[in-house]
Amino acid sequence: MAINHRQLEMFRADAADLPEFFSQAHRDFGADSDVLRVAKIKEQVVAGYAMSSAVEPQDRFRLDWIAVLPDFQRRGVGRWVAGHALGVAESKSGRGVRTRHSEPATFFQRLGFTALPDGGFCLDFLPE
Repeated sequence: MAINHRQLEMFRADAADLPEFFSQAHRDFGADSDVLRVAKIKEQVVAGYAMSSAVEPQDRFRLDWIAVLPDFQRRGVGRWVAGHALGVAESKSGRGVRTRHSEPATFFQRLGFTALPDGGFCLDFLPE
C-alpha cells in the first residue's frame, strides 16, 4: 500500500491512550517527556514520538522515542514524523535535538544527525 503523506495527521496524545506498541516505548523511554504526538491515518495510530523540552545549558530538545508500526515502516512515515518533531523543537526556540539512542543509526544519519561519542545522535539547528 502506497502512503500519501497528506493522509497523515498529527495529534497531541495522552500516554494513557497510546496503543500498546507505542505505550511500551513510552514507559521505557519517555515517561518524563512533555511533548507527545501521534500520527494517524484515518483513525489508526501509525507512528508517534515523545520529546523533552530544551533545558539549559544546551537548549536542545531530547527525542526520547520515535516509533512506526511495522506495516508502515520503510514508507517515509518515520522520516515525516521525525520532521514534525524537529519542527516542533525549532518552533519552541530549541537549538537542536538530541537522542539517547544509537539505533537506528542509518535512520538518524539520513536525517542529518551526527553520532555522539557517548552514544546517541545530535542535530543542531542553524541560527538565522
